[in-house]
Amino acid sequence: MQLIAVGVFISLVLGSSAAISGPYLFWGHDKVTNLQPQALVDASTREQPLTQLFKDAKAIIIFLRNATSRLEGIKYPKFQNLVKNNAWTYMPQRNLAVEPFIYNANIEVINLTGQSEEDDAELLTGYNDALTVYGHGEVLGILASREEEAHYLAKREAKDEGKEEATTTQSTPTETEVTHVYIAEGNKAVLALNGPPELRLSNETLLLEEHNKLITFDDQRSKGFGRLSITFMYNSEKCTLRFKFSLLRGTWHLRNVEVEYRDYKAVLPAIGNEYTLPSAPLDFSFRCSSEELLFTNINSNSNETQMSLLLTDYQVQPWLNGRKEFGDVYDCVGFISAPILAGLLVVFFLLGILSLGISAMLSIHTPNRFESSRNKQLTFTVQE
Repeated sequence: MQLIAVGVFISLVLGSSAAISGPYLFWGHDKVTNLQPQALVDASTREQPLTQLFKDAKAIIIFLRNATSRLEGIKYPKFQNLVKNNAWTYMPQRNLAVEPFIYNANIEVINLTGQSEEDDAELLTGYNDALTVYGHGEVLGILASREEEAHYLAKREAKDEGKEEATTTQSTPTETEVTHVYIAEGNKAVLALNGPPELRLSNETLLLEEHNKLITFDDQRSKGFGRLSITFMYNSEKCTLRFKFSLLRGTWHLRNVEVEYRDYKAVLPAIGNEYTLPSAPLDFSFRCSSEELLFTNINSNSNETQMSLLLTDYQVQPWLNGRKEFGDVYDCVGFISAPILAGLLVVFFLLGILSLGISAMLSIHTPNRFESSRNKQLTFTVQE
């Protein structure tokens, strides 16, 4: 009976591991912060933090979805609060360097139904039940997908009209369909996306998946700018994107991109403000998964062809200087939330009370005249 139970357990583990694919969301354990996306390191270096995390966690609970689309916080409020109250890391790749099943014996796999309300409750209940057994900070939560082929849907749609064989022989899934990592020659700069860039023209939309391996970065630091150039292939036609970075007082900024496609050539400014547009100090990267980065010339008054470029779930760093991993991350997450505002209101209220008390104490004055027996006037009445 013990052998049968062990066999059933192993078969369940192997069956579950084969169905897990990215993107991934890790939360709950303090060491998940060490899983920063390392697109520029080799496989052996990438395995070490994952292996150590799976070993250190007392239990692992894996939630499997039917899709790879990102969760909207409005539809999953309970899960959003759960993640925000714990250390968490998002990993956009399709597969993990190592699987957790061979490093931890306490693993539970929960299949989500696909309904947002039910999934939101299941995520919170399942994770809290594990915390009750193993303790806070000891349970690693993983949100993954069970549909491994979901990343190739866009590619399969593009293979119509008798071009399937040519596309298969020219593309490499690792570079164009899975990671979408664009590394400049000599590790001078890097742009990592979770999906292909989307170029929208007046009459068509291009998903830029295939790209040439030769990616360059024109380093003009002395002049205060640099250009990351990537050439894509769309229907055997070249489309070149040149992302221009400006450097000012030790901080780099990404403000526009130059697009060349067929007879079109335009410089598209980025839409946003100083808090949402990519910028960070030198040796730091910028990461944003909650908002899209849009470059467009639609608001221009010229007669140029209307164009726009859309990037989703991206991380970028210029002037990488040959390093093999991203620098520390700046992100587009806001610093103001309801709990922070409530805390600030309480602080201001207490400061108001303190200021009133100090003002009242400073308004107290000591008397400047004192009565004594020497200066008391003697009064008497004379009767005749």
